[in-house]
Amino acid sequence: MVLALAACHSSTGPVAVTHRADLLALARVPGADPNGLAMVFKNNQVVSFTWHNNDSAASTFAVFNFFPQSVPVRNDSILADTSTISLSAIFTPGVVGFTVDPANVVFNIAGSPTVDVSYAGYADFSVSDSALSKYPTPAAFAQALKLWYEYGPDQWRALNTGLVNGVASSALSQPGIYLLAAPK
Repeated sequence: MVLALAACHSSTGPVAVTHRADLLALARVPGADPNGLAMVFKNNQVVSFTWHNNDSAASTFAVFNFFPQSVPVRNDSILADTSTISLSAIFTPGVVGFTVDPANVVFNIAGSPTVDVSYAGYADFSVSDSALSKYPTPAAFAQALKLWYEYGPDQWRALNTGLVNGVASSALSQPGIYLLAAPK
């Protein structure tokens, strides 16, 4: 029986599931949480939408970048170049996270939209105190941060994330929930 199970093992099998409880989300200082963001554009355009914090300087929370045909499908129908796309982004209170809606659109995996999340100004790195053996300093925690995407109920996947000067940059997988976090 063990031999039979071993023979079925494949390196191309399913990826291990990461649950939300296994992630240490970057906390956010309350008080300047951004309002929702509406994004409306033609599918043949290169456009960027800046999402501002709700502070007196209107500092940047995130910038969403869309490229021609980055949203090729809506409601199971292929979209024309001139189709109008309407998306929204909703902030997740207490953490550096957000949700992109609606779920009935599909992002192009060959030319997906990207996001640059500016987290440094309102980040609360004290959350790393709960994992001192893994992250002995806030800087160690900051270096481990990635943008995570919830691809199924309580199933999270780390995205390739560039971290430069307090900005996390990544391609977006699909509409849904995103979170800046590190493994516990």
